[in-house]
Amino acid sequence: ASYGARIVRLDAFAYAPKEPGERNFLNEPGTWDLLEQVRQLADKYGVTLLPEIHASYGEKTHELVASKGYMIYDFFLPGLLIDALERGSGKLLAQWAQELLDKKMWAVNMLGCHDGIPMLDLKGMLPGEQIQALIDTIVARGGYIKNLHGQKNMYYQVNATYFSALGEDEKKMLAARAIQLFMPGKPQIWYLDLFGGKNDHEAVRRAGPGGHKEINRSNLTMGRIDSEVSSPLFRDQVELLRLRNRCGAFRTDADIRISCPEEHLLEFTWEFEGEKASLRTDLKGFSFTVQAEKNGQTTFCMTR
Repeated sequence: ASYGARIVRLDAFAYAPKEPGERNFLNEPGTWDLLEQVRQLADKYGVTLLPEIHASYGEKTHELVASKGYMIYDFFLPGLLIDALERGSGKLLAQWAQELLDKKMWAVNMLGCHDGIPMLDLKGMLPGEQIQALIDTIVARGGYIKNLHGQKNMYYQVNATYFSALGEDEKKMLAARAIQLFMPGKPQIWYLDLFGGKNDHEAVRRAGPGGHKEINRSNLTMGRIDSEVSSPLFRDQVELLRLRNRCGAFRTDADIRISCPEEHLLEFTWEFEGEKASLRTDLKGFSFTVQAEKNGQTTFCMTR
């Protein structure tokens, strides 16, 4: 906290408490007892805890974590977004966004991250064949399947950069970022996504067995950074991030409205005390318009 941290991630927290003969994942009441002890420590410093717990949507573990007063990870969004952009349908995304609001679950969401794109989490939210089609698409674009705890044919995540998972299409990447920033929750940004990072198969090769995660952990030289900060993909994402960070409409207590007027159209509006931010996205053409207003005056507009 003295370094400025306000949210602390508890990595793989559900594996912490262990008892002989128990299943070694989300043991009860041990998991919650230990989590409460950590919360009491964190409360002294005004730090919010973010327990990282992967489980399928059908298990409703995310709801249980939220009901105990903790933030949750939105591990559903990365896969849902790729699925929506591939199929040109915003219905499931709109349903999930509304569910977050209705059940008062405040999440940290992401596109790419230091780990893989979650797939196990989608069980119970997407039909099995739809999840498999998603995996097949990402693998066809150079990703690697990570199976659950070494078990074959029990998918857990797919390791790939988000840009490569989207077919290295800049319009898709920018549309995905816009949607992420308008989803209920707090956005987390992976550095490589900003630069349109591609699957780093050479890094995987250098890492050897078990090095699949290196596909999305490329080291960037200062020369590459200097050359790419002027790219349209980088500039547009940063502009959207500035809006998300500075616009007064993006608050936990904002009035957030989500609609899907046609299957391929997805709309979000955040509004709070005279400030409003809206997004309208076409999931077939990957085009969108973002607009912000303050007291009826337009303060930001981006159409791509």
